[in-house]
Amino acid sequence: MTEGGKIKAYLVDLDGTLADTSEANFRAYAQALQEGAGIDIDRATFEREAFGRNWRQFLPGMIERAGVQAEPAGIARRKTELYRQTLVHARFNEALVLLLGSRADGVHAALVTTASAANVASVLAQRPDIAALFDLVVTGDDVQRHKPDPEAYVQAAQRLGVAAGDCLVIEDSDIGMGAGLAFGARVLRVSMQQPAA
Repeated sequence: MTEGGKIKAYLVDLDGTLADTSEANFRAYAQALQEGAGIDIDRATFEREAFGRNWRQFLPGMIERAGVQAEPAGIARRKTELYRQTLVHARFNEALVLLLGSRADGVHAALVTTASAANVASVLAQRPDIAALFDLVVTGDDVQRHKPDPEAYVQAAQRLGVAAGDCLVIEDSDIGMGAGLAFGARVLRVSMQQPAA
């Protein structure tokens, strides 16, 4: 860490961290799985299998366990189409938005997510003011290995010209936390989950 431990870059996860897209994701995937493979999935199963993961990491196994023939990439494409409609159910982490908006001059912010570029664009289109806070966006389309591999964080830091020790990774999942720690950054965990009623 340089310059007395000052943070030079915030590296921020999207789903569950910057935005609670869990309901939107579930609805879009549930419809895509039903249409494309005849699979009915409940919310608890979906969260257990998909939380913090890219579709390549969970859809093939989900389809295989259902014993049906379907192309995971096709279901993912259909999910992306549906996602634009289901994003009315998303909500944003206004405290984190405030933090990013009040950062000191010269401190970078990057959005670092396993989500596809198309899905990220759909989320950020909901809030152009939030999109403008980021100097850089690294999506699941930009890397070969997804979280918990630290590749996305390594790429973001390199493109911003900062060292791992100068970064604060902000995540919500164990998978994302693992990626940030493997990268060598300081890691802050946040949660947007609603408390049980």
